[in-house]
Order: sequence, then structure tokens, then C-alpha cells
Amino acid sequence: MFAGVLLGLGASACWALANVAVARAGRAVGSVRALLWAQLAGAGMAALASAAIDDRNLALWPSLGGWLAVAGVSALLAYFCLFYAFEHGRLIIAVPIMSSWAVIAAALSIGVFHERLARGQIAGAAAVVAGALVVSRYAQAEVRRAAAGARPRWLLASVGAAIGFGVLVPVIARLVPAFGSVGAIGVVYLADIVLGLPIVLLLRIDLRPPGRADWLPVLAAGFFETAGFACITVSARFAPLALVSPFASLAAALTVLYAWTILRERPARAVLIGAALVCAGVIILAL
Repeated sequence: MFAGVLLGLGASACWALANVAVARAGRAVGSVRALLWAQLAGAGMAALASAAIDDRNLALWPSLGGWLAVAGVSALLAYFCLFYAFEHGRLIIAVPIMSSWAVIAAALSIGVFHERLARGQIAGAAAVVAGALVVSRYAQAEVRRAAAGARPRWLLASVGAAIGFGVLVPVIARLVPAFGSVGAIGVVYLADIVLGLPIVLLLRIDLRPPGRADWLPVLAAGFFETAGFACITVSARFAPLALVSPFASLAAALTVLYAWTILRERPARAVLIGAALVCAGVIILAL
């Protein structure tokens, strides 16, 4: 159980770094272009890691095609919305809203996949989820006031990313027996690209490789996003996803801390209270 908690925290750290890299990559080369090359890089990294550490059973059991389709659609929604929101919006606002994916992931893990938590773990998970929702609510209100009541598209994209990741995290665990803990991540990236590429080509969006100066944030986005998902999928060996998901949502609190200490941004007090509630929930879960 403790190893699962540590891997959940590792996912948060990786995704917090990925958030910064995605924002820089999207603003450097555009969200769609950055997404394509980051996922291609991430798929290559996942393939190398999978060859070294994964156990796989590539037998095509009957439900595999369905899980692949669900994973591909949810990944396309999640990643397009994430890159779009980070290209056009404020990192400190978009990330906490996206962190509410843990609500959907935990609900699916319990309601659909029949995972169970002890009462103390439920209380801690509830504190983490409540903190993420507080951050999301007050951050959204702050943005709408600044925009004179308008709801910017990147804010809606943040909600779309939360829905996409909330479905993707528990669904990707269904692919692990066939493709391995890390290999499943690369397969999801490829399914995402196969579904999205025809749409992008139809719209004639620029997909050229990034210039030399822009490769670093693109590769960093691919690496840290893949590493975060690797932590999540491996953690399923040690703890239920309903327990690990709230830990992984700590990327929001880490981003708030980064913005406060490094970027010198000062969000509303309620946002900081929500982040503190998330951290308190982590302590409860770890007891």
C-alpha cells in the first residue's frame, strides 16, 4: 500500500513538471504541433522502458478493442484540451481545474471496477478531492471576474481535460495486462494519434517538427507526462486506483506552490486554502 502512495506522489511530481513543459511547448510551436511530437517522443520512451521492465500478454482478449477505443477517445479529449488550455490560459488556474479528474477516476474505480477503500482512506481521499474542487471553483470565479463575466475557451478546455483524464486513468489500467504497465501508455498515445491525425490533416494544421530551440520543452513534456502515467499504472500493483488517484491529483497543489514561490503569482486566498486541504488529505491517507 505504501509503495502505491509513493508512486502516486511521484506521478504528481512528474505531472507538475509536465504542466510547465507543456505550457512552454504549446506557446513555442502551437498546441496541436507540440502535442503530436510530445506524444511521439513519449511513445518511443514508453516502448524502450516497456522492453526492459514489462511483462506482457498480447493475446487479443475479446474486450481489448473496446478498451482501446475508449482509451483513445478519452486521451484525445484530455490531451488536446490540456495543450490548448496551457497555450492560451493561465497555468495556475487551468491546472487546479483539471485536477478534478480525480473525482471521476475514483468514482469509476469504485462504481465500475468495484475497488474498495477503508473508511480512513475514504476520508483522506475526500479531503484531497474537496481541496481540488475548492481550488477549481474559486480559480474559475477569479478568471470570470477578470474577463468581465465571459467564459474563455481555455477554461472550458480545462474542464474537458478533467473529464478526459478522469476516464483515461482507470481505463488505461484495463490495457496493462495486455501491453504492460509502461507499454500501455505508448499504445494509448498511438491510439490518440491515429484518431486525431486525420482531423488535423483535414484542417491543414502545421505539423512540422519543432525547431532546434523548441525541442527541449517538447521532449520534456513527453518524458514527464509518460513518467507520470508510468507511476500511476505501476502503482495499481500495490494499491487501488481509488486510493492512488487523489495523490496523483497533487500536481495542482504543486503548481500553486511553484507559481507562488517561483513566478511570484498571488492567487486568491481560497485557492491557497484549497491547496492546503489537498495536502492535509494526503497526510490522512498516509497514516
